Amino acid sequence: MLYTVALVLELGDNWTDSWFTACFVAASALAVGTGMNRGKLLTLVVAFTAYFVVFRFPEVANHVNLMLCLNIGIIAVLTVSVVRGRDPEDDFAALAPLLRIGLILVYALAGFHKLNTDYLQPESSCATSILGSVIGTLGMRVLGVPVVIPVAAVAAVIGYRLARRGRFARPGHRGFTAAVMGLAIAGLGAVAVVLLSWRLGPVGAAISVVAAVAVVAWELIGGLLLTVPRLQAGILAISLAMHATLALVGFVDFGALAVALLFSFVPPAYLRVLIDGGAVRLGARSVHRVTAYAAVGFGIALLSGIDAHVQRVPETTFVTGLLFNLAVLIVVWPILAAVFDPAPRPDWGGVRILDRRTPALLYAVPALIALLGMTSYLGLRTAGNFSMFSNLRTEGETSNHLLLSGNPLKLWDYQDDVVWIVDIDDRYGQIIHHYDESPRGHALPVVEFRKWIHDWTEAGYRVPLTYEYRGELRATADIVTDPAWRTERRTPAMVLQDFRIIQPGQPNWCRW
Repeated sequence: MLYTVALVLELGDNWTDSWFTACFVAASALAVGTGMNRGKLLTLVVAFTAYFVVFRFPEVANHVNLMLCLNIGIIAVLTVSVVRGRDPEDDFAALAPLLRIGLILVYALAGFHKLNTDYLQPESSCATSILGSVIGTLGMRVLGVPVVIPVAAVAAVIGYRLARRGRFARPGHRGFTAAVMGLAIAGLGAVAVVLLSWRLGPVGAAISVVAAVAVVAWELIGGLLLTVPRLQAGILAISLAMHATLALVGFVDFGALAVALLFSFVPPAYLRVLIDGGAVRLGARSVHRVTAYAAVGFGIALLSGIDAHVQRVPETTFVTGLLFNLAVLIVVWPILAAVFDPAPRPDWGGVRILDRRTPALLYAVPALIALLGMTSYLGLRTAGNFSMFSNLRTEGETSNHLLLSGNPLKLWDYQDDVVWIVDIDDRYGQIIHHYDESPRGHALPVVEFRKWIHDWTEAGYRVPLTYEYRGELRATADIVTDPAWRTERRTPAMVLQDFRIIQPGQPNWCRW
């Protein structure tokens, strides 16, 4: 169910192909409404994978590449299970190591990519950009009141409800509870001050550096510590908090996938707590919490579709983020209640990453994920490989990475054979490429440049262009029909690789 919601929210993020997305959302809702099982999940995963491989790959988001890799394992396991009629618990046992290792790799690789000079520089760091987005969102005013105030008030009420259950309110623990509540109030006050006075001055720069280091610590160190069963509870709590924050600025689709994968680290005893305490009331009916989570997920997808194709509302991103966080809270509440309840609680022993019931061949999936995550350093694709919002730059003879500055792993030269766009009608560039800025003044690896030409050819465009290639400035009335560049078919390199545009000069600014 959690993974199905991740599939729905990925397609429902912008409704690129409205008919397919509508059919997929409807089919998913029908599967949830009639009772999810492995056959239905298999059908949905096959349809999702086929759509992205045939129509969208390789220009897909980082987490979509993760999903496509995991889908290979899911399809393999569920197909064998459906054919042989195997116990569904064995399905999860076989798949759980792939889900766990996949999330660990994405966290660790994303953190490793951020170990570069530009990410740790406040003026250029993606941490500054994203922190600014979060602060801007929480600083929005509704009826003259910054939204951080009602959000903080709700968080305080939820915290109070948990604390009053008794575990930390008994004699001997009340001082601890008071200290925690005092720190929470002080923290909210500090957040309010930052929201009201955010500027990238000395204080803002210091906050940006702290944020950058914190993100690297969470992703790189925290991701690796997920391999230690006793530490998993803390890392899961931190990860859920981080994804809840990122959801408020638009990362709901990735958040839904992260939630599904994080639940593969929840021990069986606490999954049982969720199952046994899973009933919630929606009006006159009682439904399971995960079903309510799915219902909210479908609602978010529909709201995003309306926003994308009917009416653009700036506050939609914040609203969908709040709805997503509410849905996650509904799911995890029984687990939180068990943690804070004064009665004896199940021991959180964590889970072991591997399982003997996983066929050895399936470990090719995490190997593929690891290889995908290292392509920037190998001289291959620079987009869709978990280097999102990292400021990483590997083009040229040197990299901005702190540990691999000399590009010692680069084996291919795709990143270094580039075309500089000197002059172009921006309409054509913005139709094709993934970024909002004009491609004028930027460079493209030849593989990516030919992909643009191929797409222009398919669209029937005539594109005048002035460009520089290998030190020679050239102009053409139509690059699409230029004999030197005509591209009517995609080569294997074009089918498999995706590159960011390359900006001139330093530092490397924050981009997807």
